[in-house]
Amino acid sequence: MHPFFISPLSPLTPCDCHENPKQGSTVLRFSEVTSEAFSAYCEALKTAGFVPYYEREVAGNRFATYTTPCYEAHLAFYPVLGEMRVCHGCLSYLPPLEMPEAEAVIDVPTYTQMKLSNGGQSNVVQLTDGSYLIIDGGKMYSTDRDNLLAFLYAHKPSHHPKPRVAAWLISHAHDDHMNLCMDFLQAHGKQIELQTFGYNFPDFESDIIQSDTEVAQKNRQKRIKRILDEQFPTTALWLMHSGQRLLLPGCEVSVLMTWEDFWPQPMKTVNQTSFCLDMRFEGGKKLMLPTDAWAQLCDQMATVYGDTLKSDVLQAIHHGLAGGSIPFYEKVRPEVVFWPQSPERVFSPEPIVVPDREKPIAVARQFAPNCWLLDRMERHYHHGETVTMDMKTLEVIS
Repeated sequence: MHPFFISPLSPLTPCDCHENPKQGSTVLRFSEVTSEAFSAYCEALKTAGFVPYYEREVAGNRFATYTTPCYEAHLAFYPVLGEMRVCHGCLSYLPPLEMPEAEAVIDVPTYTQMKLSNGGQSNVVQLTDGSYLIIDGGKMYSTDRDNLLAFLYAHKPSHHPKPRVAAWLISHAHDDHMNLCMDFLQAHGKQIELQTFGYNFPDFESDIIQSDTEVAQKNRQKRIKRILDEQFPTTALWLMHSGQRLLLPGCEVSVLMTWEDFWPQPMKTVNQTSFCLDMRFEGGKKLMLPTDAWAQLCDQMATVYGDTLKSDVLQAIHHGLAGGSIPFYEKVRPEVVFWPQSPERVFSPEPIVVPDREKPIAVARQFAPNCWLLDRMERHYHHGETVTMDMKTLEVIS
């Protein structure tokens, strides 16, 4: 730990602290913070030897990253909440500040929701240079794993010897989001080029999650690190924080929220550690990808980001089941909704009764936020089929 964070040099005193040894970082929460106090904290960091790497303002919220040759500190200040989060630790990969120079080989970036066998979430963006951005993946089904590989090969530019994955991002450590990824990397890792891998998990060995902390989450945390260390030693590991941007050919990815922004409020499920991404495409269209963000996280985003959440395309939260928030959806007001769920569970008016099953299967219309989307938006797509959308015209192209 840098001495600044444990000395009187700091102009503010944190009210909460979470050690995350799995990532070698510490998260501090400060309350009753003003804009002037935030600026004073930044100046104190400079006095302590930190250099500004990145500063940004979004809807009045202020974000900054400061570094030394050995350490980094990520700051997020939300004036409407009067709160600041500081995540600090050893210096790690930071996304470049400039859009990479790349030859455009496709006219428009595309967004694909992959067909899945049963539950889960799998999203692929093809960038203008022909490389890919992948978010999550789904459960561990060999059919889905192999279909993803086939899709990447079918659409890659002919001059790429193998699919080039500019970044693979994992929203949270549930099996229906990251198991396919781990299985894919072990089975097909040598058949792709993986440039960046991004996620941000709390330490599941701690008591940060009040339930749903079975051994599986801990094992996934250990397994993904082992896979990356052993099979992808040159891949950049991005520990994602709110306010950061990943600039890719034809697409700008912004991190709106991670678990660090919600903590230390009680987290009863790993879904409450999900990230939320804002993706802006060349041509002006915008995609909101909140993954499995729980209702309280969504309400917090609606409060701090307001009308800037407006987007053309939305991924329905938590597979169209519990989760999501009407205040959040009112701010997003999409033209198109992608549901990471089977068509039966999206469109059925009543819970689905299956013989020999004790309880009916839940459907989207059991939850008010999903009804809000289904009743107001006209274009809906599910993962019973692979759907690819042109992110300039919003036309489905396959």
